[in-house]
Amino acid sequence: MTFGFIGLGHQGTPMAERMIGAGLRPWLWARRSEVLARYEEADAQIANSPTELGAHCDVIGLCLYDAEATDSVLFGPDGLMSEVRPGTVLALHSTVGPAYVQDLAIRLVKYGVSVVDAPVSGGNAAALGQLLVITGGDEELCAVCTPMFATYAGRIVHTGQLGSAQTAKLINNSLMTAITGLVFDAFDLGTALDVDRDRLGEVLANGSAANPSVGICLELGADRFSVAAWPTLHKDVALAQSLGVLNTKILFDAAASTIAEMSRRRHDAPAAGE
Repeated sequence: MTFGFIGLGHQGTPMAERMIGAGLRPWLWARRSEVLARYEEADAQIANSPTELGAHCDVIGLCLYDAEATDSVLFGPDGLMSEVRPGTVLALHSTVGPAYVQDLAIRLVKYGVSVVDAPVSGGNAAALGQLLVITGGDEELCAVCTPMFATYAGRIVHTGQLGSAQTAKLINNSLMTAITGLVFDAFDLGTALDVDRDRLGEVLANGSAANPSVGICLELGADRFSVAAWPTLHKDVALAQSLGVLNTKILFDAAASTIAEMSRRRHDAPAAGE
């Protein structure tokens, strides 16, 4: 099979590099020529447009910011659907919500193209081939994508029907957001009570409250963490809240408070980094 990948941002770059390292020789495309220039000497094939990539690939991974960016790549000028092969499988690594994925699958029927719901979690784990890939949809289609997933995944979890992986990812990110706000407060409390920040971080990272946000907050500080994480988390929490099927007041109250606090801290980050 021939593989393609679109979305060479912070998350997608190490994923594409894992594909290259595994010998898949993926077709790659990015909006910015300077991004593609990084791969001129790599064992990869550079597409001049999504259309060219779609014409050559059987399985295509999309790791884009949101539904609007995904639609633009698929259906915009020189879009991937222009010359896509019937039988192609699209793996949506973007976090776009279950309704979008289900609707997209219907829209792509006329092209003979199938969709696998495949959001990812783990951030920097991509560089080590240890991402969590959450899959939803037809299990046989998911299996078709496995050679690509296996290059950057440490674990692949199938959650059920198409859209279920998006739902699971939104719940995960909402919980992570809520926890992050509590981590901010915990460090602020430690500072107010004259507890050494690094020592407190060691306790929080290794005690019963251990979670990944502690290490990231220690490394970056709350302000820089907010700059890096807010654009994605505020989008994902809003998507999760839009599902609105259960009373999740505690989770979403905490997540919304964190988003507001991150927004405030983003404005403090430049001065903090001087």
